[in-house]
Amino acid sequence: MSTDLVPIQTEVLAPADLSSADAVGEYLARLLPATRGVGQGTLAGALVPWLCDAVPSDNGRKAYATDLRQFLAHLDRCGISPTEVTGDDIRLYKEAMRKSGLASSTIARKLSLLRGTYEQWGKKGFVDWHTVQDIQAAESPRVEKNSTPGLSQAEASKLLHAPDLSTLQGKRDHALLFVFFRTSCRVSAVANANVGHIERDDTDWFLRVTEKGNKRSRKILLEAVPALKDYIEAAGIENDREGPLFRPLHRNKREFVRRHLDRRDVWSLVKKYGRQVGIDVDRIDSRGVGVHSLRKTTITNALNNGAPMHQVQELAGHADIRTTQGYYMRKDSDAEAAARHIQIR
Repeated sequence: MSTDLVPIQTEVLAPADLSSADAVGEYLARLLPATRGVGQGTLAGALVPWLCDAVPSDNGRKAYATDLRQFLAHLDRCGISPTEVTGDDIRLYKEAMRKSGLASSTIARKLSLLRGTYEQWGKKGFVDWHTVQDIQAAESPRVEKNSTPGLSQAEASKLLHAPDLSTLQGKRDHALLFVFFRTSCRVSAVANANVGHIERDDTDWFLRVTEKGNKRSRKILLEAVPALKDYIEAAGIENDREGPLFRPLHRNKREFVRRHLDRRDVWSLVKKYGRQVGIDVDRIDSRGVGVHSLRKTTITNALNNGAPMHQVQELAGHADIRTTQGYYMRKDSDAEAAARHIQIR
């Protein structure tokens, strides 16, 4: 197959917004080489409908963009154009990622992206279908399910109360941790929340969040409310309803910058306070304690303290209850406890 390619634009960074198909198409058109003589549109155009359907969330699309950009940079270093890639090239890329120290789960995600990408290009005639099948046959590394370490109840309590509440940052961090532990949300859902996403009724406070797959839900805040109120009042943001709820601290330490915290900000504070209270955040034979550890801790704690599986599924926002079941640590007393619920007399 003959194609005429212009240089790969690997220096193009992902834009702040990939929520629309037009934004996705414009970005991919700048990132990928223009292809002529195939008669099937462009490499970028072949990916847009699939990507917008398979990855509905803006954050997911940004992750895809980053993974694709890194792969194209690898090809550029190797002198290979995207349409010349073979299954062996993918296998060598997998080995390069492994040697660079990437986690098996990260490598598996990146390879899944490439399989989907080349399947679309194969369907549109940019890549020979036998090559697509060879790429599809490149195996992902084995990933241990649910390998993120959680915290014990005692460790979680220590982490929650580690921030110094006499400081502005401490008030923010305590409120942030409390919201995570009460809602079991993914880090992106909390980090992207605005002040106006807090809702109240006669008795309770709630946080309206957008979760994986653009699913919207309302999380009850319960005991996190006093910490959240204290932070909002100290930060002076109660009337900035369109502004970010959790914000980076300004260099002067006396006010916050009006932008959302990012995932790395949250990861850093979890590591910082974990070390401060004596938690081994870099656990051997594990992925290490990180932001997802807060979600796992909350889900596991709810299950271990007797919350019904179907209720925890709703709390966690799991589409499949089998995902929730993976968080439960079976106990010898489970069968006896279940028997005591039987009301046949």
